[in-house]
Amino acid sequence: MTSFHCSMNPLQIGNIWLSNRIVFPPTVTNYALENGAVSEQLIEYYTTIARNRIGLTIVGATSISPDGIPFKYCSRIDREEHLEGFSELFKAIKDAGSVPAIQIIHAGRQTSSTITGVQPVAPSAIPCPVWQELPKELDQKEIEGMEDQFAEAAFQAKYAGAELVEFHAAHGYLINQFLSPFSNHRKDIYGGSLENRTRFMTNILAKTREKVGEGFPIICRISADEFIEGGLTLKESKDIAFLLEENGMDVISVSGGVHASRHLRDEAMEQGKFLELASGIKEVVHLPVIAVGKILSLSLAEKALSDGVADLIAICRAIIADPELIPKSVENREEDIQECIECGECLKSMRKNDMRMRCSVNEQWGSHWKILD
Repeated sequence: MTSFHCSMNPLQIGNIWLSNRIVFPPTVTNYALENGAVSEQLIEYYTTIARNRIGLTIVGATSISPDGIPFKYCSRIDREEHLEGFSELFKAIKDAGSVPAIQIIHAGRQTSSTITGVQPVAPSAIPCPVWQELPKELDQKEIEGMEDQFAEAAFQAKYAGAELVEFHAAHGYLINQFLSPFSNHRKDIYGGSLENRTRFMTNILAKTREKVGEGFPIICRISADEFIEGGLTLKESKDIAFLLEENGMDVISVSGGVHASRHLRDEAMEQGKFLELASGIKEVVHLPVIAVGKILSLSLAEKALSDGVADLIAICRAIIADPELIPKSVENREEDIQECIECGECLKSMRKNDMRMRCSVNEQWGSHWKILD
């Protein structure tokens, strides 16, 4: 009989308690409405997952503004009329037995004017190798305004019922673009040295703390290695993590890669790819670390926790394949688990026009969700 003692241990972060160490990480689904409002399908998706012994459920990729959406059906929290939907979503997650959280994002240069209707923006006027559209370089006043928008989005999320917020500083989106020498060639206080490149994130953190108060946990998701020439490596990301902790960050979620290296995130990525990155970050900080990266079983999560690799483990595609993965594992019903087959359909399905996330082994996330509006 398999024991999952480490995985099922509770954990306190700030003023909240997680019932266990399993996180359902922020995922891109394209399940929001076209105007960025929460849909019934989005609520159904997260409720189905949250009720299956997930300690922390993070609603994915929610933009601070219409010009920051990375995809057409991205949720947005910049409009007052959307808050009722978020309140319903967070309440559903909480009622299902999980702690509700939300990931806040601005796409920066990793989007297109065909999606947002305006020219993308970035710390430097350097196109993303994938999107290839020349972004407008933000001036200092515009940067300060975006810091305010991130902080306000976090405040609105708390007001709506989120118990944590996560800032998306990974995968090549705007905050990551400031952190990385691959995308940030500025010569002012937001560029050059590591401290300057981290300034955008630390300013967001300080402004957010003023709005949400002490004890409200804030997570930062980073790409500890961008896997691209001229980008962030684990060595420099350790220094970034140290600075984030010094400035009051509560949790660091460790991922890897950017859009230009996203082949590492498809079906070719081996299981547990980023565990070594999480372990490296954990070596230099005292705050909780979340590990992620194609962790397809509770057994692998348990081993990573028992080995001290991280304090929390994010399981994504395996739970999409079978939302009951955790209870089936804990109850020693592994033979009943509908396993992820690593086909990558959950990612590939969204690269088609107007398509929502699908899973090839779980019909619950099926083609009947192709058209929402």
